[in-house]
Amino acid sequence: MIVDLHLKGKLAIVIGSGNEGMKKVSSLLTQDCEILVLSANSNSQFEKYVKQGKIKFKKIKLKDASFLSNYKPYLVMATTTDRVLNRKIVEKAKKMKSYAYASDDPEVSDFAHPSVINVADTVQIAISTGGSSPAMARKIKLKAESYFKKNISDEEIFQIRLQKFARSEAKLFIKTQIERKKFLYSILNDKRVKELLKDGKYKQAQTRVKKILNEWL
Repeated sequence: MIVDLHLKGKLAIVIGSGNEGMKKVSSLLTQDCEILVLSANSNSQFEKYVKQGKIKFKKIKLKDASFLSNYKPYLVMATTTDRVLNRKIVEKAKKMKSYAYASDDPEVSDFAHPSVINVADTVQIAISTGGSSPAMARKIKLKAESYFKKNISDEEIFQIRLQKFARSEAKLFIKTQIERKKFLYSILNDKRVKELLKDGKYKQAQTRVKKILNEWL
């Protein structure tokens, strides 16, 4: 079962700065969470992310998992080349009631980490083998990635973002979930909204949403 965790505002710790660590950080960048990388070594890409304010980095040489006691992470991802250390980190994280993952040990992890196709930081399509073969998951991802990026239009991306805006507006005034759902479908099917999004006029589409909401009320 693939689950999309709601990480907004939560602390995610990635241990290790190698290729696996970089992959995990990249997957977290679109989640609007606090990302902390712990490792004895850094690299130019991590340093760039730090300067951009996208992650925090702490240089530390780890021998055990005791360092986790200094934090309250929601998610812990161990990606070091030390299998024993990774397992210790996972065990400690679980005791702290955090979701835990080891890149080299799916059997002890709380979840498998899928290969993700990211379209405009708005649509994420996960391809998972349940940890059986990360290499095959990546191979299938590479085959499917060009198709999805080519066939998901800018209009559809705008519509997704507009639905998020419309939902936040509706929650202020429409009290029941059933009525909010009807309102959101009215936005999805509104001819004028479609025209505006097709022309890339997102701000005008937001104004249209507010007008429809006023009429709805």
